[in-house]
Amino acid sequence: MDSQPSAKALHNRINTNITQLLQRFENIMATATVESTSHTSTAVETYQLDVESTALVRAAEDILALTRTLKETWLFGKLNTLGEDETDIKRREELEKDVLAIQKAIEEGGILKPAN
Repeated sequence: MDSQPSAKALHNRINTNITQLLQRFENIMATATVESTSHTSTAVETYQLDVESTALVRAAEDILALTRTLKETWLFGKLNTLGEDETDIKRREELEKDVLAIQKAIEEGGILKPAN
């Protein structure tokens, strides 16, 4: 896991997989609704269903592989899912100010005076 995919690459992969799943399912439904009685057309439809269902399974497997990649990336700390927004930054800055004020008060002996 040396090189991690970028967010844009992950979004593109997700979109491609979703498109593939939907397209394959549509193709299966379109093939299944054709009504014909000839053996030749039935054989062709059966082959098309086999191809489309195999492609559908591959797309689902790729989504599972993608979720595994996302989990690994998240667990090893290279996926930033918690990004700070304005309120988080403001709250963090206020906390840092409070910590500095408390630290200064303790150092000056204003709050906690050692017992003699």
